Amino acid sequence: MTPTIQPSRIKSVTAQIEDIFFENYLKYFKNAEAKRRWSIYHDIPWDKASNDSSDLTADIVQSFSAVEMFLPDYTSKIMELVRRSRGRAWFQSNWGYEESKHSMVLEEWLLRSGKRTEEQIKEFERTLLGAEWELPFDHPRQMIIYTMIQELATGLNYTNLRRRAEEEGDGALTGLLKWVSADEQAHYNFFRKGVKAYLALEPEETVADLKYVFDNFAMPAQYQIPDWDERGKQIEAAGIYGPMIYVKKIRIPILNDLGIDRKQLKAAGVPSHLADQMADRAEEKAEDADAATFDRTHSLPSGPAPLRPAGRITIVSR
Repeated sequence: MTPTIQPSRIKSVTAQIEDIFFENYLKYFKNAEAKRRWSIYHDIPWDKASNDSSDLTADIVQSFSAVEMFLPDYTSKIMELVRRSRGRAWFQSNWGYEESKHSMVLEEWLLRSGKRTEEQIKEFERTLLGAEWELPFDHPRQMIIYTMIQELATGLNYTNLRRRAEEEGDGALTGLLKWVSADEQAHYNFFRKGVKAYLALEPEETVADLKYVFDNFAMPAQYQIPDWDERGKQIEAAGIYGPMIYVKKIRIPILNDLGIDRKQLKAAGVPSHLADQMADRAEEKAEDADAATFDRTHSLPSGPAPLRPAGRITIVSR
């Protein structure tokens, strides 16, 4: 839904954006409380954890848990950047809670499946000590674009890993990844709505930032994790994530989701021929939607009421 924009003479652009962010957060929180809260201890079928899962799957799970280990950096540094925005700051607090569960549940699976011991997990954690994640961008608008991209990519990672877990017959890993993927999709939607608010109020600046962030995007913490080159190759070979997936399943879908026009697509760095194709498809989709709406809401006017017997005619003589 397009954000409701107040006239600029009543509120500044910043104030309008902040109102949208806080309204989006309230909706996000209400939906999370009603439909998406889950428990590591009660909602995962841990009795279905299997030691038969492949070593590659276990390695990928540990790689993803390593990325989650930098949660204190993600929360504190992004919070400092967006502290003045109530909607974004409160969301960041909620986000940190949900992401901490992701880290814990992945490690719990490694233990319960027997793929790692507690000592092996602690030893791996020690290899991460001393590394620190830094903000990749220093402007709040650029960072919300970055987190939008990152959350969709992370959600896709977990969705693809879930398919692998299903094929290997691990019910516990399949179950937990369903919850984690749902969280990541909700995070993406919150950030996407925020980017759309920026697009509505600061279109030229936002499109320029989209291009800049897409051109310089990298998944978080990969430079802080030992042997990430090898881990990245494993993840790509397993069909979980890689450069081709990024373009086809992340960049293009996001630009479609944002609903930007032909000119903006090209300004955002999409090659002209591809931008034209995307814009043409969007226009055709809009036309189909309009036609469907017309069919549902318009019909031929009804005809005249059917004739009825006139009843007995009484002739009155004069």
